[in-house]
Amino acid sequence: MTFLPALLLYLWRLTYGFTDWAVIWLACLAAMIFFGNWTLVLAHWRAEREIVLRPESWVSRWLTGRLMAFLSSALLVVALVPALAWRALNMHWIEALVLLALAFAAAWLFLTMHAFLGRHVLPPFDVIWATGPSAWLIGLPFAIILFVVAWYSVSVPAEMLSESFSEAIQSGFRQLPERRGWIAEILAFGYAFEAAKLWVVVQLREHTLFAMLFNLDTALFGFLAARACVVIAHFVETHYGKEDDWPILRQLRRWLQPAQPENGKGEK
Repeated sequence: MTFLPALLLYLWRLTYGFTDWAVIWLACLAAMIFFGNWTLVLAHWRAEREIVLRPESWVSRWLTGRLMAFLSSALLVVALVPALAWRALNMHWIEALVLLALAFAAAWLFLTMHAFLGRHVLPPFDVIWATGPSAWLIGLPFAIILFVVAWYSVSVPAEMLSESFSEAIQSGFRQLPERRGWIAEILAFGYAFEAAKLWVVVQLREHTLFAMLFNLDTALFGFLAARACVVIAHFVETHYGKEDDWPILRQLRRWLQPAQPENGKGEK
């Protein structure tokens, strides 16, 4: 499960140079993120609605939470999938290893917290309470790591020191593959943004603090990636297996489960 998003991105990178149909791998990734986040947000809203609203009220028939779930899921997909697609084509190998570690850590922590809370908290609050903390506890440290990796791994071309802003943008466009298509036109914005950001950092190289601000998008990407890994873990767990199918959770349950009296021993 941890390597499923990585596999889809690798297939995207492998097939993009041949055909625009490579987008099908991104579509699969987007579907998992969308429906995983959809079920989480919808379950949260419905649980709160049952507590606040009377079931016979006509208001409850309108406040279904579907619009909120759709907007939240669509925003996460739009913000993350294009960034993942662009980074998969250009990321440094160190950044790829960090993202793999992030995916494993976020999925593991979410499933572990879900297993623990499932023994003490009623559904769907066991999932809800496991989602936010697992995304933040993994997203925050990995956002810092990604920021440091991006700061030290990106090399500045020598010509960037003398190029104008427009020339820097054109150099970014030259990194696009020779095969053009509608996907390349979309990804051109990513190359242009990265070239512009690098040019600004070069111009502000004497002011390190201001230059560092332009790498904050990498830190934000770390938070979004952690959230995406959590919702993908929830999607896979919900649609393709239960907790009993995960060996690590079976072992965790044995550790957390209190000892049961045998043959009536210890019972009054």
